[in-house]
Amino acid sequence: MQDAQLDNFAWLLLVLIAIVSLFGLRSLDSSRRARRRADSKAFAWSRVSISSRKIQLLSTLFRTAPACEAPRWTGISVLLALVAFLLFPGIIMGILEESWDTGLYSSEIQPRASSVTGGYLLGGGLIAFLIWYFVVVGLRQSPATLGLRGASLTNLLPVVLVYVFFIVPLGLCAHLWTELIEYLGYESMPQEVVKMFGDAVARGDPLELSLLVFNAVILAPLWEELLYRGFFFGLLKSRWGVFPALLFSSAVFSCSHFSLAAFLPLFVVGMAVGYVYYRTRSLYFAIFFHALFNGLSMAVQFILVGS
Repeated sequence: MQDAQLDNFAWLLLVLIAIVSLFGLRSLDSSRRARRRADSKAFAWSRVSISSRKIQLLSTLFRTAPACEAPRWTGISVLLALVAFLLFPGIIMGILEESWDTGLYSSEIQPRASSVTGGYLLGGGLIAFLIWYFVVVGLRQSPATLGLRGASLTNLLPVVLVYVFFIVPLGLCAHLWTELIEYLGYESMPQEVVKMFGDAVARGDPLELSLLVFNAVILAPLWEELLYRGFFFGLLKSRWGVFPALLFSSAVFSCSHFSLAAFLPLFVVGMAVGYVYYRTRSLYFAIFFHALFNGLSMAVQFILVGS
């Protein structure tokens, strides 16, 4: 019953986000005058987003890559990509699990871990490739428009500092959010992948652990950053400005993980990764930040469960 309530809550959040996205993203393409007004607000919003002295000091450490042309894709294309990214990996996971159940595969690796990794590798990779093909080949825009370009390696230091600064408020948000959920009568259930990793640690299966780490540290940062930061946040930033784009893209990023317990923590993660991408204009540093967060989170879980 509790799981059903959480699933219904997650689906309700996604439906609401989809409705808001449909109307909001359609407004992005309304008129050139509206776009110019929104672009003129970008600097004002960015000033609000870096009002803190610490963040202002931190921002001076970044070496931002040169600006490139504005995205020419539409809000509808982003919405289609978001829906496809939520559906395709799950469909492939289901096919792989059914194939496992019918005995087509023979392996000592746990079927769920192999299905999740295979589904994310094939389904997520397909959507990521289609996004790249649509922008670079279809629209004939530079890959840099998606953030696919290099930047100064000196950005590694401020990226790590952002992680250090945000980890404390993230932990506080996670604790308060868990308390609120339990106070409202919901059970604080971890994400399915997090639960799977904990079970794998308890079993001590190295192959299963390797698959789940590969999925969380390599695949998830690659596909999700291209979609949520390069494709989604990039469009919003060019039309709405930095701060609204950070808020909205982070909310959608968080809801897409279908976890009530992880909603607020993942929202904070989305804000931090979006800020890194905004300051560097390179998706590679956002991918690095995402991988660093997932990797260290799994390392902590491994130590706690294994001890």
